[in-house]
Amino acid sequence: MPIILITGYPCSGKSTRANEIVAAFKAKAPDRKVHLVSDEMLEIDKSVYRDAKQEKIARANVMSAIKRYFSREDIVVVDGLNYIKGFRYQIFCEAKAEQTTFAVVHVGTPANVCRAWNEAVQKNPWDEDLFDALVFRYEEPNGMNRWDSPLYTVPYSDPIIAPNEDIFQPLFDSIIHAKAKPPNFATILKPAVSIDYIYELDKQTQDVVKHILGRQQDGGAGQTVVVSDDCTVRLPIENVATAQVQRLRRNFVALNKVRQIDCGRIKGAFAEFLNRNFGTA
Repeated sequence: MPIILITGYPCSGKSTRANEIVAAFKAKAPDRKVHLVSDEMLEIDKSVYRDAKQEKIARANVMSAIKRYFSREDIVVVDGLNYIKGFRYQIFCEAKAEQTTFAVVHVGTPANVCRAWNEAVQKNPWDEDLFDALVFRYEEPNGMNRWDSPLYTVPYSDPIIAPNEDIFQPLFDSIIHAKAKPPNFATILKPAVSIDYIYELDKQTQDVVKHILGRQQDGGAGQTVVVSDDCTVRLPIENVATAQVQRLRRNFVALNKVRQIDCGRIKGAFAEFLNRNFGTA
């Protein structure tokens, strides 16, 4: 699900550019579905930007709308202020996790032009104090940041995007033809470990511990204990404390909960682990 994130000052022409981009992608890639996510579509009122709590809820609604369109082929254009770099980073991470492409389009309209356009709006303009506050709070995208890259800045004086190949073609190529960035290891879901495996890991290691401690009690230290058909534990020449063996067992279990091994190899792998830690390998 390629994501194109639109950002800019209030009343900078973001929605106009977003609609141009949607129309251009539909014309140039007719086999792809193109979705537009915007404050207007989600019925997010301008007043929410006065209250940090309400604004956080609004950003969560935008993120939920983006996730509804998650797909390998569909294109999502996110139209909004998107003025907080942390929110842009969050959307960037979602794109990486989905192994899809991502781009930022900055509508580079100067604040004084935006103010004049806002004053000329007949229906539902931004309140002057809120307009000034959002311009002050705006965190301009920087192409050096990975979450703002690739960055395409569109000056307000430029013609509409679709016919202007100098602007649209690089954006099109970065979304359609570019290779998606690999996800971070932290965002890759690890396969679930079965409950049966955890049970076997715990039971078999406990059996080995009981067996070697029992043999040590009967025959003393320094002997070789057979724990399975082809695996042995060589005890050190001094008696091993129960607490030491149990600590080693817990370490082994913790390691192998992360990387699952075959149940038939648990006793053998645990025997090798004990021999290395006893210094008798």
